Amino acid sequence: MTSAAGMLLDRAGGQVPLAELAALWPLGGWGSISLVPGGKNEHFRVASADGIHYLRRSYRSKPLDELEGQLALMRLLRKRGFPAPEVVPARTGADHVELFGRWWIATRGVEGQPFDGSLAHVRALGATLGRYHRVVADQPVPVAEPALQRELIGRASEPGVDPALRTRAADVAARLAGLLPELPRTVVHGGARRGSLVFDGGQVAGVLDFDSAHPDVRVLDLAVAVHDVGKVYTGSGDADNKVALDLGRVAELLAAYSQETRPTAAEMEALPLLLEAKRLKRGLGRRSRALDGELLSGNDYEKIRIEDQRLAWLDGHREALAGICGGVLRQTARGLPVSSPGSPGP
Repeated sequence: MTSAAGMLLDRAGGQVPLAELAALWPLGGWGSISLVPGGKNEHFRVASADGIHYLRRSYRSKPLDELEGQLALMRLLRKRGFPAPEVVPARTGADHVELFGRWWIATRGVEGQPFDGSLAHVRALGATLGRYHRVVADQPVPVAEPALQRELIGRASEPGVDPALRTRAADVAARLAGLLPELPRTVVHGGARRGSLVFDGGQVAGVLDFDSAHPDVRVLDLAVAVHDVGKVYTGSGDADNKVALDLGRVAELLAAYSQETRPTAAEMEALPLLLEAKRLKRGLGRRSRALDGELLSGNDYEKIRIEDQRLAWLDGHREALAGICGGVLRQTARGLPVSSPGSPGP
């Protein structure tokens, strides 16, 4: 942590342009600023006279139109009563600013507690994701091949890929392709994980991390949330750590989601396939780097092992996972009143 008048280094060891940022976002006077660990983008926490704020510097290849679309989405959500971050304009009035070839935005901090692993928080995450999909349901989205499917096909077709993995990836991609015409599309959040929510007791106080929002099949958000919330932690260094899914928690999340947005039969069929596709894509990605001659680290090989173990776990629990998805459909078949897209909900 450093004062606004001092020096702060980014993840690459370069100096953060503090003077320029403080001039653009005075915030009543800065007290301190610190780098927040993790994430593709870089986030900086600013304690100021106007309260806690976060500055976000986008990764170098971030397209401007993508950033502008995400900012417009956040404004729309707040207008409709959804707890998205409040974007704080710069002194110029702009909601995003370019500094030294990188895009910056500022948002007001949200007070609350992180995800605590309780079933109450699991249900709140599921319900909030369903509410998000309901609130944005009227937004137009282009019909395009999902990025996950495109990337999976591309990685599986590279020279040198293990034939068994190539066949498996091709099968998953083909089954997803058969479902695509029936899968609802929306502007997905893209990162519906435990770290993206801030809680006030058992209620969601804020939903963060819209920097991955993009048009895609709606069920992709459910696949991300199911994997993140259902993941079973055993112990650091254990061979089975973060491999299995807690199917009871998965069922709770899906049931809470369905109270806000009714999933379709195609989505419930696609959900296990997307879980499998994600694991295949990540494992193939690291193997591809090795095939290209890159020297992988021990951590890379550990990640490959984990993804292989996750695939094996999914193989052994196909029927159980399909049963949970089918149960959700049976519950919603009784009739769920769906609110209009603009309704903020509870």
